[in-house]
Amino acid sequence: MYDLRPEAVYVLEGVMDDPRCAARVERMLGAIGLRVSDARTVSVDDVPEMVRERGWTKARVRQGEHAERTELDLVFTRWLPDAPDIAPLQERCPEGTPGSLLRTMLGHGGPQGHNERMDSARICRSRWQFDTIYGCPHGCAYCSGGKVATIFSNVEEYIERVVIPTAEANPWQKVFMFNSCLTDVLAFEPEYGLTRLLSEYFARTPDQCHLVHTKSANVQSLLDKPLDRTICLWSTTSATVSREIEPGAATTEERIAAAAACLAAGYPVRVKFKPIVPVRGWQDEAREMISAVMTQARPETIGLCFVAWMLAWELERIIAPEMLDPRFLQGMREAAEEMRGFRPGPFPHDLRAEVYDFYLQEIRRYDREVPVFLCTESRAMWSEFAPRLGFGPRDYPCGCGPQCPPGTRLVPQPLVPEGCDNLFAAEV
Repeated sequence: MYDLRPEAVYVLEGVMDDPRCAARVERMLGAIGLRVSDARTVSVDDVPEMVRERGWTKARVRQGEHAERTELDLVFTRWLPDAPDIAPLQERCPEGTPGSLLRTMLGHGGPQGHNERMDSARICRSRWQFDTIYGCPHGCAYCSGGKVATIFSNVEEYIERVVIPTAEANPWQKVFMFNSCLTDVLAFEPEYGLTRLLSEYFARTPDQCHLVHTKSANVQSLLDKPLDRTICLWSTTSATVSREIEPGAATTEERIAAAAACLAAGYPVRVKFKPIVPVRGWQDEAREMISAVMTQARPETIGLCFVAWMLAWELERIIAPEMLDPRFLQGMREAAEEMRGFRPGPFPHDLRAEVYDFYLQEIRRYDREVPVFLCTESRAMWSEFAPRLGFGPRDYPCGCGPQCPPGTRLVPQPLVPEGCDNLFAAEV
């Protein structure tokens, strides 16, 4: 585990009644120099006061909006198949308490159907995915996973009652992603134990895998005893971004070294340059990063993903404007209204395309064949780049795609979870 230093640790009533949960809590606390007696045992009735004491009303805003980065509080809870409605509890909590925080504390968290709709402005694969931890120590400015982490302690039950039924009911899905929403599971491993348990389960399936999506270099447990059916995917950022915008994550160099070590241990390794932030001197930093990735980690696929998911004024609140390339800053400001509500924004198409063109040229200096794809990008961007990439939005091999087991180079027939709109019903 990371060397976490939480100011407050809570254990929900009932957690320690399960021997497997109790052992997990003891392991995780022991790894950071604490005992179970250092944690406060609480009930659901105590939650409103916990929110007040710890300032969790702001726990799910982008971390760049906080005045300063703080250590994560920890809350050990359980996934519950019949988790109670949060409404009565929310009525007692301070105004502004995030409902998402209360839901996870009360045990909500079944399989999530990621449904990329036909009317979406971006291209992304629909799939089933799972989360058992909500909260991350990396402190990324654009992420809303700060201040507190809620941790499902009944991992074995979650796999038995959530993961296995979903995987068995969806044999078309070959790759399942875990804990990619508001955390990085490697920050809590090997003491949490989820990664090894998933490997053991998927190794018993005919052809399904799980994927570790990370910004961490905490991979020693993966190297000590390499895991079956495990794909490693790094979100990799340039030096300034990793240092200034993702202050608790591994540095660029550390991530690449970790990826190289996992490659040497036999893991399928993939990379997404994500998020690409056009800081001053971004070309030189990108050139150096790409060189290291291509010569050391040699990924089987590469994704390109520009910083997005917000409006221009939001980005300026979480990233110091003076850190950005002035031309890109001006272009973002001028396109603010045009990009309003456009999910691949806030930077306009021409500036994003300029960066993708640069990255693609640099990658091709080292490898003419490695699949390079656009991550959560627009149809217009795909139309521009598809001829150079060698595939389009229907058949591209996504780094975290549900139909992209190791070695995938094309997805001839994209499928979706039952009940999801089919984004690929027509050519894009």
